[in-house]
Amino acid sequence: MVIECIGLPGSGKTYLMAHLEAEIRKRGVRCVNASDRSMNRVSWKAARKLLHAGIFLERNARKLRAQMENALRAESLARSQYGIYEDARYTLESAAVFRLVYRRMMRSDTIYLFDEGLVHAVVKFCADFALQDETFLKLIEAAESGMTGKRLVVYNAISEERCFDSLRKRDRHICDFDELPDDALRGILREYTRFNTLYENSRKVVTVRRDEEIEVKTGRIMTALTKRGLLR
Repeated sequence: MVIECIGLPGSGKTYLMAHLEAEIRKRGVRCVNASDRSMNRVSWKAARKLLHAGIFLERNARKLRAQMENALRAESLARSQYGIYEDARYTLESAAVFRLVYRRMMRSDTIYLFDEGLVHAVVKFCADFALQDETFLKLIEAAESGMTGKRLVVYNAISEERCFDSLRKRDRHICDFDELPDDALRGILREYTRFNTLYENSRKVVTVRRDEEIEVKTGRIMTALTKRGLLR
């Protein structure tokens, strides 16, 4: 099973997934924080790089790339507005990698957590390029097509102003957003919110709020998992 979290940068996705992992383990269910391992374990880092390097050797990955490239053709002249990406290449690779590993993980009894997964990858790219709503939905449709199995998306919502303040208070570089000037940061946060909200309104997600107590948020997610038959 896969649980992935979406939300603005600095909204607390990593913090939420860490607490959710602990809560799931209390139930005696095997749980792996895949994002944490892919960042901090050498073997997972190596596997991620190998997957990115060879992903389009896989037939389904090539099909996904073609579908996503077709969705982007309507905005072929679109360019990065905030300097996060040069083009769509990395996003296409990431979507294909997530699709590949998700298929296997969704058939497993183990629960895999991603604080930045498939949907986040598409949202981040679309926000950087300020794409149209229709293009975003086509990209998501392509990325999620053919996915059958146990999967839940959690939206950790936070206001743009609260997020802006949180990012500006950080005293170290964590992501590309930390280097953006104020106007650009506010701009990309608006785009992020637009696409996260669009996904929330078009898909079944569990929405929690940054300023809620962590026990309230994890409790709501656990209840949703149980109600949907994803967890006993």
